[in-house]
Amino acid sequence: MENVQPLMLTAICILLIVSSFVEGSVTGQYFYFFPVIVVVPIVVNYKESSFIELGTYFLMGIVAFFVNFYVGHNIAPIENIPATVAHRMMFTNASCAILLTLCFALAYIYYERKYIRALVAEKNRAIAERTKFLSTMGHELRTPLNGIIGALSIFTDEQPQFATNEYFQILKYCSNHMQQLVNDILDFNKIEAGKLNIHLVEVNLNELLANSTLPFYNNIEKKNLQLKVELDPQLDAVVLADDVRIIQIINNLLSNALKFTNEGYIRLNVSCEDVTETAIKAKFIVEDTGIGIDKEDQGRIFTGFEQVYSESTRKHTGTGLGLNICLRLLNLMDSTLVLTSEKGMGTTFSFSLIFNKVEKRTHKVERRYTENEGLAGLNILVVEDNQINMTIARKMLTGYKATCTPAYNGKEALEVLEKNNDFSIILLDLEMPVMNGYETITEIKKLYPYIPVVAFTASLIDGQMLARLIDVGFKDCISKPFHPKQFFSLVKKYTVQLPVAKKSSPPILL
Repeated sequence: MENVQPLMLTAICILLIVSSFVEGSVTGQYFYFFPVIVVVPIVVNYKESSFIELGTYFLMGIVAFFVNFYVGHNIAPIENIPATVAHRMMFTNASCAILLTLCFALAYIYYERKYIRALVAEKNRAIAERTKFLSTMGHELRTPLNGIIGALSIFTDEQPQFATNEYFQILKYCSNHMQQLVNDILDFNKIEAGKLNIHLVEVNLNELLANSTLPFYNNIEKKNLQLKVELDPQLDAVVLADDVRIIQIINNLLSNALKFTNEGYIRLNVSCEDVTETAIKAKFIVEDTGIGIDKEDQGRIFTGFEQVYSESTRKHTGTGLGLNICLRLLNLMDSTLVLTSEKGMGTTFSFSLIFNKVEKRTHKVERRYTENEGLAGLNILVVEDNQINMTIARKMLTGYKATCTPAYNGKEALEVLEKNNDFSIILLDLEMPVMNGYETITEIKKLYPYIPVVAFTASLIDGQMLARLIDVGFKDCISKPFHPKQFFSLVKKYTVQLPVAKKSSPPILL
């Protein structure tokens, strides 16, 4: 059956040539070759045919057209048709051929668009399913990671003598490395799905950049490297920037430099290329004295899940997503990542960003809290469905002398609040059975608006998600896995000056 349509096309070409023998060219039967040629891709099914097969049928139609035209003009026809009839047939054949050509062309465009829409819908459906799957898997992976990292942090505080133990260090490294891998995969998937947006907040650019290097000092010292941080004094200004994504880009570049540098230095240089009354254009440079990259390999390193392997890099593991994520994030910020490198001569990554300045006004300095202050006197409601994460959170908080009350879903939390609403803060998980965090915060804000509520979740938090959480009533959010110091600072921030409010039972609704 699959050869029937091409055979019909061949038969039509032969029939048109035969008609030229009978009628000559005066009736214009050669006009029908135009719709014949237009219909070739549809008849032959070009999506499943090879280029040679498709070209053969096009060539057959063109050759048949010239044969028909030659026969009609150079060989006497078998039938002698009167001129008036011939003119009428010429007009009819020409009109029908043009009409068929238009119909076939429109039908081709219609079905091609329908096919493209189906492909796009299928691709979007696959991306949506993959996004949902990876989001769920990321949540499920980050939840036990929170237990591992949290337990390690608590164990380090309670048994500091084991902090230098070789097996303890392996466990700590592997858990942190796995967390980074999960985060990279989830970020990459979010970018691929087009669901990652840049969320601008007010930040002091100089402070943001200075703090971005803090996590690397210990590891750089362990490798006997030097970290050079050079920040232009003009960067000391409050600007609008996506602090989370800028930190992520710098951390990925510094992490990449640390991985492939065994001696020498790593340098972060940020200078002002241009400064106006309303904006700052800053140039970022991350330079290392590491192993460098061959010219032919430089394009590959920006590809997702791609690494350049050689004798010197084989010992380094990873997803190969870090630089690809940096490039895509910079594209979202209307910038790009420039690579300069030679094998054995180190590597330099650079990019430029424009930041809009915030109008000068009295800027409130956020207080930094020390763990010595503790959380004594605070009564905290922890709402978490996972037993391990509940244990970790309670252990961390009670370690700071706080009083903790557990609830394992939103419904239990509301029942606890109905009996006693004298809580300093509520820590509320988002993904829970019976009643999730979004449903719970709605009820809490209606009945107990004076109690600050902080979300904590295993999902990746970006500026867009944080803004959505604040819109529904949360004060802030902490992402799992969380560390004791991070946990303490967040709780202290929202409980240091609680609003004075009469805490009574919820009103009776009639």
